[in-house]
Amino acid sequence: MRSLVALLIAAFALATPAKADSRAVIVDTAWDTRPFIADMKQSGIQVVGRYLARCPQPDRNIPEKRLIDQGAYGDRGSEVRQLLDNGFAILSIYQFNNDSKNKFLGRDRNGNPLPDGSCRSTDNHRTPREEAALDAEAAVAQARALGQPAGSAIYFGVDIAFSARDAQTRRAMVEYFTEVRRVLRRGRYQLGAYGNGDALAVLSAEKLIDHAWLSASRAYPGTTEFHNSDNWHLFQSGVNLEFFGGSPGACRPGLPLDVNTKNKRFANRPLGFWTKRGVVRIDPARTKAVYDARRFACDGDARLRRSASSGPSDLLSATARCRGNRTARHAETIDYANATRIGRRSGDMVEVDYDDDGEFDGWTAASNLTSSFGRKPDWVHSKAQRNGARCR
Repeated sequence: MRSLVALLIAAFALATPAKADSRAVIVDTAWDTRPFIADMKQSGIQVVGRYLARCPQPDRNIPEKRLIDQGAYGDRGSEVRQLLDNGFAILSIYQFNNDSKNKFLGRDRNGNPLPDGSCRSTDNHRTPREEAALDAEAAVAQARALGQPAGSAIYFGVDIAFSARDAQTRRAMVEYFTEVRRVLRRGRYQLGAYGNGDALAVLSAEKLIDHAWLSASRAYPGTTEFHNSDNWHLFQSGVNLEFFGGSPGACRPGLPLDVNTKNKRFANRPLGFWTKRGVVRIDPARTKAVYDARRFACDGDARLRRSASSGPSDLLSATARCRGNRTARHAETIDYANATRIGRRSGDMVEVDYDDDGEFDGWTAASNLTSSFGRKPDWVHSKAQRNGARCR
């Protein structure tokens, strides 16, 4: 597979300005991006994560989640074609009821059997291997219809609070990913996994995945430890965000998305992102700039002030922003263990883009943040203790 990838990697990196841009470059979304193509280009986004799934999931109320439902590559007006023709790379993500450990046994979160490969209801019990085969075959078929080149990656989700001490789920997950890997190898695709720290640690130790994408699940088992091990390739550094909603007073529905940061340790390594020219990587200088401009809030009272000279009560929450097609107040603090982008400094104050949308919002004390992105603070389960936490 490595030799195949080497042959297929395009001899270029996604463009980076002379001075590396620290704005977010990788996002993922469950919604049709076509209305926001121009906005994404202007904001500096270069990689868009979109979803594969063997069947639609109308019960999830996300009718645009599957990229294939927005048209195949041969349709010039399709979302995949519009993304590729406008210079974006795609991060392929497979999720189909991956938010429950029942998934590995072919059942949904309520214990009901999942549809078969033709999306027909069934009462059949499935082994992890049988469920994996249905998913992997659907992923390969959809990837090919979307024009995804061989040698690129498909990331399969483990969107649960997986614990390595759960021996039964561990065995099922390993069996599931073993079969997914076999089918994807046959289809000439790499395998990535999205999940919490314990899930990625197990899958990495079993040598089942090529790429590890760490979820933003601050309280899930092993997430902090895996982040601080520096073995992750991609980290979901911001979730449940909304970009391009307009300015207060002129709100429009924006694009719900998550933001992701590539580990600068692997700046020169492609992670299976793809364009119509093949597998691509983000320019290493851009990767390093994005990583180096990120910090974690390690103080339970990381207040967001309106300016570097603002007093403790002159908070950003006194101003408004556009979110969810309406005007809303800004947050008062950066949530504990959340990531933020930093900019200019003034004494102990540092400018922050707390929702990572490319626009700096306000200021906080630099002492409220970690000194680097390489050390994520341990999660504190008690809200009172979390609010009283101070940076070490």
